Amino acid sequence: MQKNIFVRRALRARRLSHAAIAIAIASAALAPMPMQNARSQDTLRNAYGIVAGASINTHAASFTELPGVPSCCTGFENGSGAGLYAGIAYAVPFDAAWSLHLALLYADLSATLTKQQSIGPVLTPRGPEQAITEHRIASTTSALALRPTLAYRVAGGVPLSLFAGGHIGMLLSNEYAQRESLVSPADGTFADQRAVRNESAGTVPEASTPYAAFTAGLRADIALSPRYSLHPELAYNAAVTSLSSGVTWTPNSITAGISVLYHPPVPPPPPPPPPPPPPPALLPALAIEARTAQGTALPDVRIVVERLTRSELFPLLPYVFFDQERSELSTRAQHLLDAGGTAAFDETSLPNKTLTIYHDLLNIVGSRMRATPAAKITLTGCNNSNAAERNNLALSRGRADAVKRYLTAVWNIDPKRIAVQSRNLPKEAPDAASIEGEQEARRVEIAATSHEVLAPLRWQAAEQILTTPVIVLKPSVKAEAGIADWTVTLSQNASVLQRFNGTADLPAELLWRLDSASLPREGVPVQAVFEIADRAGQRRTTTVSLPVEKEVRTTEVIEQQGGKRIDRFSLILFEFEKSEIGPENQRILDIVRRAISSRSRVTIYGYADRTGNPDYNRNLATERCESVRRALASSLDGIQVQIEAVGSDRLLFDNDIPEGRNYCRTVQIVVETGLNK
Repeated sequence: MQKNIFVRRALRARRLSHAAIAIAIASAALAPMPMQNARSQDTLRNAYGIVAGASINTHAASFTELPGVPSCCTGFENGSGAGLYAGIAYAVPFDAAWSLHLALLYADLSATLTKQQSIGPVLTPRGPEQAITEHRIASTTSALALRPTLAYRVAGGVPLSLFAGGHIGMLLSNEYAQRESLVSPADGTFADQRAVRNESAGTVPEASTPYAAFTAGLRADIALSPRYSLHPELAYNAAVTSLSSGVTWTPNSITAGISVLYHPPVPPPPPPPPPPPPPPALLPALAIEARTAQGTALPDVRIVVERLTRSELFPLLPYVFFDQERSELSTRAQHLLDAGGTAAFDETSLPNKTLTIYHDLLNIVGSRMRATPAAKITLTGCNNSNAAERNNLALSRGRADAVKRYLTAVWNIDPKRIAVQSRNLPKEAPDAASIEGEQEARRVEIAATSHEVLAPLRWQAAEQILTTPVIVLKPSVKAEAGIADWTVTLSQNASVLQRFNGTADLPAELLWRLDSASLPREGVPVQAVFEIADRAGQRRTTTVSLPVEKEVRTTEVIEQQGGKRIDRFSLILFEFEKSEIGPENQRILDIVRRAISSRSRVTIYGYADRTGNPDYNRNLATERCESVRRALASSLDGIQVQIEAVGSDRLLFDNDIPEGRNYCRTVQIVVETGLNK
């Protein structure tokens, strides 16, 4: 039985090789609608026809044996065969380039898998000899499938189309025949004195019924006449279903075929109806005017949303303070996170409060070191040399190590980027014999190689202001038959913002008062649609587009008072009892210079902490103000400048805590600039 199957398969393959040539000329395949040069009106209609062709079946496999079928094969990988396919086709053109095609096909997907391997010695008349066997599985496979494809014409003057789609159907036959035969030696036999073994045939074990494949290929489009077209095609079909659910065995194929399609003619158009009598005139018009809150009409018809950005700089105090004789980080002075909390930390979301920002100093430093991989810092631990802290460099070192552990353990900063030093008293601090000096000496000082690590924190907030809070709509119409009803609708992206309607005469004006809490989106125009119906049953519509624009007034505005903008800047740090401007303050002065214009007025306020008597502190504050004025001299030429030495007469922050005193050693610069020229 098995030998007869292999004979039939060989005869079929021979017949198919001859039949493929005849089919390539006489059979039909599904093809896209464009003709050789241009589509006629007929070819843009749906078409139907027949499809047929030949295939080279290229099965892909990955198994050693079929389920329940003994085999000694080390693994089947691929196979080949030939087959025919035929069916009916239907094409739906969308335009001159795109079309959809459906075909119901019967296809022969049969192929033979072979694998040769060396199996060791077998019996021969000369004695045992090394042998090579061939494992062979011949499939008899056919399918009925629907093939939808989408075709695209490559170019308007080129009669070629690319197409892609798939096959969806079921297998009609799924049989196999298996055997293992000796290839060499020619006169060898297995142990049972036969040259063939492991013969089996029947339905593929655990056979699959569904059949699905992806298909893609190229078609030529040849116009035979206004009614008929010829379409040779070449395609590749990649199966996504296996012939057996127990193994991987996909029946892929390369197909070549031709289709003939019939294009039904376009029916002649019906004769035009007689022209109706002219209707009564109905001519709507809509004018729009934008007004300010004071009622002034603006020349440009648009909605203007003014964006006012408020910003402020908060310099960082690079000191971490500790309790007496303690080296643990203080939760009073610092907001401490765990490693899981760093992902949600964002310095731009901190409130605009100086001491609140300071409490996140270590988190700001950790976040910025992550963002600046080249930056390094030096931590210098200090003590106040009082009681048990006297000459206690181990305590100073322990304080610096505590800061380093936090940055490495919580913020995952490379320890090699953090240097640690220790000393007794800081270089600059109040007298450690005082309570204030004793508190401020218990600290770790942070110095960075990169400005970005300790740069001032910028806080920003934005608000929107309507320059044109009132939009005036002025509808008008010529309605010879009289007005039945009317509607004016204002919408943006299909969202209705305001609607007016009525059944009587049109009002001269319709007022749309905008709400600053729910403004139209910037950059998307508002559509004003005026729809009106007359008593003759006619309805007309006219539309006017109203732009919505954004105007950015400034990016550095802290306050606006009347026609002025006010910018505030803080300089920090001045060292204790010092008035010299350090490198960090110079960077802030660069920002101040950019805020000063010829219309500006500058006031410099000097402050001090409560340490020392008020007269001394006012003199110190004056020196700090003068240092700033000298540094800004080139930008203050011709500018009105006022100095206010406040000293410690008005304390900016709580002076009972060391960070509050440090933040009082500052200068504030207020730049008032007229917004109107």
